[in-house]
Amino acid sequence: MAGKDKGRESRLRVALIIGQLTYGGAESQLYELARRLARRGGGPGGASDGSCEVVVYCLSSKDEPYGSRLRQAGVRVCTFTSRGSFDFLRVVALARALRRDRIELVHAFLFLASAYAYLATRLAAGIALVTSARNCKPEPHPLRRLVMRRAFAASRSIICNSQEMERYAVANYGAPVSLTRVVYNGVDCERFSRPRVVHEGLHIGTVGRIEKQKNMDLFLSAAEGFLREHPNTRFTVVGDGSLREHYIEEVRRRGLCDRVTLPGTTADVPEFLAGLDQFWLTSDYEGTPNVILEAMAAAVPVVATRVGGTGEVVEDGRTGMLVDAGDTAGVIRAALRLAADGVLAESLGAAAREAARVRFSLDAMVAATLAVYAEALAAGAA
Repeated sequence: MAGKDKGRESRLRVALIIGQLTYGGAESQLYELARRLARRGGGPGGASDGSCEVVVYCLSSKDEPYGSRLRQAGVRVCTFTSRGSFDFLRVVALARALRRDRIELVHAFLFLASAYAYLATRLAAGIALVTSARNCKPEPHPLRRLVMRRAFAASRSIICNSQEMERYAVANYGAPVSLTRVVYNGVDCERFSRPRVVHEGLHIGTVGRIEKQKNMDLFLSAAEGFLREHPNTRFTVVGDGSLREHYIEEVRRRGLCDRVTLPGTTADVPEFLAGLDQFWLTSDYEGTPNVILEAMAAAVPVVATRVGGTGEVVEDGRTGMLVDAGDTAGVIRAALRLAADGVLAESLGAAAREAARVRFSLDAMVAATLAVYAEALAAGAA
């Protein structure tokens, strides 16, 4: 028993902090990281050998579906109630939790969590702070921008999920270049390698939160243009969000009800992707979108706007097709080219799957993250 307790004590105690655990790119990356760290043994090397004891702190009661999945994987999840968009009492509660759980390193996901983690670690001193920048979303509130600047300046390391995200964090939040580290998102290639679903006609789709960022107006306009050449094509938008009802009505207004559906979320994204002939992402901004990696792992030809880290993940003309943000005609041209050239579409999908396997595996993401942890701990000991 004593040996077992000694093993537990030798593990690095890590807190992963995020605003919510609903469907989302950052949320899924946290889930994959946490459950893989939890599976590792408790060797004497701490972060250097990947032996971590992980706790996930969710800064709201919105903890499904990933909260349940993490608990099933043996990861402890703590949620915090919210009294507003920014609540100092939540900062105090988080600091108490960090002290209670004897956390040694905090890894915060997304801007809001990074701000909370910064303030909480000021109250609970002696904790290594790793913040992150994962989405090139503008922050209009001057106070939150100021807190983010302070958070980045106080960090041991700042994880960015693309080089473009790194440039954005430096330019917009003063993130010190000496502290930024690029760790690309990972994808479970085996999970997304499914046999193709046989169907008639073309099926084009996308997955994501239906918010302004995703520019669904562009998606629908491109769908209208594509349907003029291929009138039997089906389009499916999987996901939920504050604008879903708006776009259900917009589909009706445009007379596309028999061609475009918005069914909501699905627990089986791999099965959905296996039934697609093309995957479109029409976002105005991104960090590194998981859905692109998932489509690549599923060998579905991708047409995407060249925003955030998408251009670092997709090699235009080899592993997918890239167009400029807002370019409806460009999406239509790329999609029509893929529809007309089955050999090209198949080769892009095959090359994309191989790129996902080689460059963007979950093992690579976890190893790179652990390297950041070890570096952050070494910086504190220096």
